[in-house]
Amino acid sequence: MALINFWLDVALLVAFTFVGWITATLRAVFPEPTSSAGWSLWGLTFNQWYDIQFYAICFFAFLVVIHVMFHWNWICGVVATRFFHCKPGKDDGSHTLIGVSLLVFLVHLIVIGILATRAGLVNST
Repeated sequence: MALINFWLDVALLVAFTFVGWITATLRAVFPEPTSSAGWSLWGLTFNQWYDIQFYAICFFAFLVVIHVMFHWNWICGVVATRFFHCKPGKDDGSHTLIGVSLLVFLVHLIVIGILATRAGLVNST
């Protein structure tokens, strides 16, 4: 398990570095998005690099979720003992139920945020 965690952490570091590099490239190399028509970097337009950034962020988020899943029992143990002052006990499946519920809640929160921003989108032209 330690070797899996090591390689997962390496993958997280590489993905984080890649997302940071693409974000910096989009901000520092390309002209403002409204005037970037016609510009390309290594054969890819601004919009194509923007798509790569989105998918890189999604992949990074996926790795973070996997990382948290691997450490979920430890996280639950720390929360139970340090914040709720409970004695450590065996996982009876409740940790998994809490984790899945939290993940479902967060996905719903993201979807609600997307719907709220779509509802508030205004075309100023």
